[in-house]
Amino acid sequence: SIDGQVKPATTAFSLEDAEKLQINGVDKEKPVTTIKQEFIINAEVAKAWEVLGPGYEDLHVWASAIKSSSADDNQSFNGSPCTTRSCSVSGVGNVKEKLLAYSPSEHTLTYQVIEGNPKPVKYMAIIWKFVAIDNKTTKVEITVELKSALKGVVKKKVAKLYSEMGGEFKYYVENEQPHPRKSKAVSKA
Repeated sequence: SIDGQVKPATTAFSLEDAEKLQINGVDKEKPVTTIKQEFIINAEVAKAWEVLGPGYEDLHVWASAIKSSSADDNQSFNGSPCTTRSCSVSGVGNVKEKLLAYSPSEHTLTYQVIEGNPKPVKYMAIIWKFVAIDNKTTKVEITVELKSALKGVVKKKVAKLYSEMGGEFKYYVENEQPHPRKSKAVSKA
């Protein structure tokens, strides 16, 4: 560890993206906090991928925290529907996200928030990966990497957001309709 303290298991170092820090006059890499969510969906991997991969710009359809979402361009990145999307996020405001990786064959995508991060967040990237367990069951892995001045507070809020989004995604894929929390959010708007 940089400062002699033991870091929790959820902290990882990303040397490519980390900011430089001055500690005792020596440049050190700032750790990137990693938040992981895993859950099982009772649906085939292709069905789960269809909602998030080809449906990348339609996040607002199933995620209650997302008031609206849309493609910013019609460019394709490895078969994606767009390369950037804009979202209006409850409690955050307008956010712009850019695809960094998109693989229909591996059922994975990575995007980075490039505009609209809350002030203490310096960097945030999200990785979604779908792994077929069998022809009716899929494991979903969500990994959020972030750098923030307020690690504990931000980590809790982001972990809660993606836990809820994961549950809403699972519900949407399995039931082919939005989670009741999304329906409630829409009726309040």
